[in-house]
Amino acid sequence: MKLSVRLQIYLALVHLAVLVAAAWYYPQIGPWFFLIEAVALASWAIGARMIAHALRPMAFVQSFSDLLHEKEFSARFSPVGQLEMDRLVELYNRMLGELYNERLRLGEQRGFLERFMQATPVGVVIMDFDGRVSLANAAALTFLEADGNTILGSQLGHLDSELAASLSSLEPGGSRLVGWRGARRLRIEKQSFVDRGFRRVFVLIEELTRVLNESERAAYEKLIRLMSHEVNNTVASTNSLLQSCMNYAPQIDDQDRDDYRNALEVIITRNDHLNRFMRDFAQVVHLPPPELRLADLEELLEHLAVFFRPQCKERNIRWQRTGLVPAPRVVMDREQMEQALINIVKNAVEAMSHDGLLEINVQRDAGELVLCILDDGCGLGAEQKDEVFTPFYTSKAGGQGLGLTLVKEILLQHGFDFALDTASDGRTRFMLRLQRTR
Repeated sequence: MKLSVRLQIYLALVHLAVLVAAAWYYPQIGPWFFLIEAVALASWAIGARMIAHALRPMAFVQSFSDLLHEKEFSARFSPVGQLEMDRLVELYNRMLGELYNERLRLGEQRGFLERFMQATPVGVVIMDFDGRVSLANAAALTFLEADGNTILGSQLGHLDSELAASLSSLEPGGSRLVGWRGARRLRIEKQSFVDRGFRRVFVLIEELTRVLNESERAAYEKLIRLMSHEVNNTVASTNSLLQSCMNYAPQIDDQDRDDYRNALEVIITRNDHLNRFMRDFAQVVHLPPPELRLADLEELLEHLAVFFRPQCKERNIRWQRTGLVPAPRVVMDREQMEQALINIVKNAVEAMSHDGLLEINVQRDAGELVLCILDDGCGLGAEQKDEVFTPFYTSKAGGQGLGLTLVKEILLQHGFDFALDTASDGRTRFMLRLQRTR
């Protein structure tokens, strides 16, 4: 029962008692009975009115509570002409106004944050209190190669992704660089925050491929330019002196003349090799921008087959063409892509010492044209997988470590995604997605 009802009942009982008592003593009080009755009724009315006025703030508080419960912050109360009540109304109206403005501000911030998270290239994944994914923006879904329905409510360690496994094993407060899709590099970071007194975790995924490539390229470009300048000057001067020394051969004794000529020719030949070696280095630095035109990919693959036919025959390697035949035409710089594919196939052939299968596969995957070059070679070790695209790194005796560096530069300038890995069946695959990414 409400307090106002209880007070009204109490007031009614008290005045009824006075009226009954006055009626009981009517013979003794005579005409005073009517005066007592009038005063009692007036007192009853005045009391009821005073109770209503006294309880009006409570009704106001109840109305304010209802507005807060309904989250209706745009409503306002009107003054009632009573000093205390009008002060209370003014205070509550000010509170409602501030709550309304704060709600607008938070809504705008939340809308901005949602739009920012979907637009930012940095992947953001936020976990709930149980370590399950509660939010993942578009960039994170791309990096994790998952869709929102699959990832939400799941733990990162349960996703079928190497990147998800790396994120799951990372301790809060830690960060590291990881490989992604072959030569691309990501920086992953895990942090935590406190939400309602409990700790929650979020991870950030940022691609640093372009930054690292530019830094790496600047470093080896400076080195190659310095080396090329010094070697070319030295080789030119040395060969000039050696050619001059060759003119003195007739003056050498007959028994020593041939040895003299052979020694000079060997030195000149080695200088020429060194000069070509430096030109190969400089080719990576001076690679021109690709001239993009619609080119016949099938014709290019046929030329590759003819070019490597003697080597494959010598090593008893079978050349197999699978997938889409003929392959669709592709926008690319044909000469540069031919050079890149020659280096890729050359590595695949050399990885198979004898008796193997070299497969060239072209397929459509999610609307993209994918070219895969697979071989039955020795495969890639953990170190090779991380370093294979690094300039000057090679696992071959006498290798320069520039073949895949040149391939990487060509593919990056074309905007093609690529990856090199060894599958569980032991076959090594170089995968190219022949669609521009920028």
